[in-house]
Amino acid sequence: MTSDPRLRLFIDSGPFVALYYKNDEHHRGAVDSFAKIARNGIRYRKLYTSDYVLDEAITTCRRRTGSHELSVRLGTDILASKSIVMLKVDERTIQESWALYKERDDVRLSFTDATCATLAKTHGITNIFTYDGRDFRPLNLNVISGLWTSNQASLPCRCGNRRPSHF
Repeated sequence: MTSDPRLRLFIDSGPFVALYYKNDEHHRGAVDSFAKIARNGIRYRKLYTSDYVLDEAITTCRRRTGSHELSVRLGTDILASKSIVMLKVDERTIQESWALYKERDDVRLSFTDATCATLAKTHGITNIFTYDGRDFRPLNLNVISGLWTSNQASLPCRCGNRRPSHF
């Protein structure tokens, strides 16, 4: 694990879904962000997600796109990624996440979000790539909603029939 927590980035389900769902309002930004990840054009040296995020991303992709094929492609690409570390939710994480979920009725937090926050804390991750800033900012996570630069040219969309090589 990289010693500087500022160089670690947890990826929530929203960017994954937006990458594969061309009608998502964040699709273009997700395409550009993951293309930048693929080129090693980001400052983060370690990327993380979790098994619960994988579940949420696959399920949401299928529900929003109506496409089993796209949801399978998304899951396959995450699981085959050489750059993303898959953190597992264990019994301790479940208990800590449940406690967080119960105590934070002031935040529109899903249980999966609570597991993300718990895993981030456990692994010294302070940054999260998400489109749910309202859920994570109150939990003292630095919300990153895109990894592109303002002067970066937009890249062609790869969500069609070709397999994206974004991560």
